[in-house]
Amino acid sequence: QVPPDALRPGPAAHSPRGQPGMRGARLFRRGFAGFGTPQPTRIFPGVKRHCELVIEKGKGSEVWTVDGKRYLDATSGIGVLSTGHCHPTVVRAVQEQATRITHAQQSCYYSSAVNALLDRLVPIAPRGLDSFFLTNSGAEAVEGALRLARHYTKRDAVVAFFGGYHGRTSGALAVTTSSSGYRGERAGPLPAGTVWARYPYEYAGISAEDALRELDLMLLQQAKASEIAAVIIEPVLGEGGYVVPPLGFMQGLADWCKKHEILLIADEVQCGYGRTGKQWATEHFGLIPDILVSAKGIASGYPLAMVATRPDISAAQQAGCMGGTYGGNAVACAAAIATLDVFEQEALLENARLRGEQLMNGLRSMSPSASIAVGDVRGLGLMVAMEFDPCIVGKGFSSAVAGEAFDRGVLV
Repeated sequence: QVPPDALRPGPAAHSPRGQPGMRGARLFRRGFAGFGTPQPTRIFPGVKRHCELVIEKGKGSEVWTVDGKRYLDATSGIGVLSTGHCHPTVVRAVQEQATRITHAQQSCYYSSAVNALLDRLVPIAPRGLDSFFLTNSGAEAVEGALRLARHYTKRDAVVAFFGGYHGRTSGALAVTTSSSGYRGERAGPLPAGTVWARYPYEYAGISAEDALRELDLMLLQQAKASEIAAVIIEPVLGEGGYVVPPLGFMQGLADWCKKHEILLIADEVQCGYGRTGKQWATEHFGLIPDILVSAKGIASGYPLAMVATRPDISAAQQAGCMGGTYGGNAVACAAAIATLDVFEQEALLENARLRGEQLMNGLRSMSPSASIAVGDVRGLGLMVAMEFDPCIVGKGFSSAVAGEAFDRGVLV
């Protein structure tokens, strides 16, 4: 149960939690000179940190600090560790690949690991999306998807949704509104050309019908259809609140894009690759995007991301306009192949669905004293949100709950 005093969050609700042991405290201070101090730090202060833990090892869903404290890691590396920490199948694949070749730059030549991974991706990618670009991170993949859409359509504007998160590089940040904090004190000038729409959010009173109607209004107020290259959307809103759109909205959005010859980009960096109980979140809505972006869980913690599209779309680009030094790294590709092996061997898609149902049922069946502040429980698979009623709790309440979870050995 949530402690009664959490309903009145004080300063602790806004402060990083954690009481590391002596060794952990020393190592932490070596990187971060201290919260709220002007001292120089080894790690940029712009890198936000939620606690003072220094992790030594991880296994499955648990991590251990340098002082031997054990925690249940519900952060999953912010959605990256799709097979858990140090899954033995992934570890073996990485070790074996590292003895053969660690990297082959994709503009020079491919590694056999890249070709092996592509052979595995084609059957699981949405139908027809069998042309791929491999890179390192979700933000890079989003940037690649946006450039691809502009190359293909010869248009510049992009529709993005309020609450969406697509990355913190300049191009990705230009279509991100989940938090103004990502922009820092001076983010601009960001690339121009973004027009905005509301994401359907039934708990907040935004219906699918409202959101679709506003798309037409947007064409009258912000940009003509002939100017818009693509719509970029998270099929399940991530940092914006784990919001699941109504089935009718996603289908209506796809129809709207087709009507106006606008490409639909599904950003599945967070919601894709099994997180929702299906390989891709778009499968829940019965649609196939023109461009799909994936990262995070694709390689169990190793830096890898991809853009998938139809060959006729990728053919619009000139040779040399896409690339990157580390894209398609051989070791990361080996980890991605092993990740798919684990998905199949351990039925992880079904597990995500079942564990998600278990979690949501548990949250919905809490005792009245614990659930008094809960306004909504929602999700797909293991993308689960519990939203607190702002009429009952004050600012900082969710931080207080996260802090209490930390004190009980759970990282959220």
